[in-house]
Amino acid sequence: MELQKRDCGISMRLVPYGGGWTDVYADFGDGELYFIISNTMGRYGFQTLLRTLYYLYPDQQDREDEFDLVEYKEAVYKYIDGKDVLIKICDRSGAEDIPCGIRFVPWKASFSWDEECAGSQWSFERDPTLDTSFDLHIHIVINRKETKEYDYTVRYDDLCYAVADACTKAIKKHGFWGYHQATYTEDMNLRILLFLKAIALGNTEARELTFYDEKGQGETADFNKELELLLFDM
Repeated sequence: MELQKRDCGISMRLVPYGGGWTDVYADFGDGELYFIISNTMGRYGFQTLLRTLYYLYPDQQDREDEFDLVEYKEAVYKYIDGKDVLIKICDRSGAEDIPCGIRFVPWKASFSWDEECAGSQWSFERDPTLDTSFDLHIHIVINRKETKEYDYTVRYDDLCYAVADACTKAIKKHGFWGYHQATYTEDMNLRILLFLKAIALGNTEARELTFYDEKGQGETADFNKELELLLFDM
């Protein structure tokens, strides 16, 4: 499938300018917001936004310390007539006594960017379903000399597009080593970036796996398609 640009209605720019400082500019459709990230002080950098979007995707079986960001409900299954049947989606504590399969369902996420004596808080919420196409509700609080709050509802794949676009432009300008040094040792997670670009562009070819059929072979993906996706200008 040919990769094609599209207008997602959201724009984002990522500007690592050295010494551990990063500027982020985001326009959700009604004017540009400005964020500052101090990687030397805060726990979370720009990569936290990538991780949050990655883990909010419901068909994500990749467990990697996401519980510091995302709240989950549980999808409860029973094996009926040779297949898994969804029984209900419930709070995690409500599924403990049900003898059947459980899957985590992402629901809410939050993190903060430290600006040294100022900062911003991001909160996300989606309907706790297994749908892979969904709206994402965003609440942003920016605390500087005064506090300002913003609320947006966007399509998940549109936000993935804007974030992937910002990352692609930053990496092409700074390179991996340059980005690492400019942001005070933050690294761009290429696997997550490839995932966001695949979702944003509606093209999952780079994520298709050939599963191992003999010991020691392991799963393989198409490296050329991964490079094509990574280099594609949004």
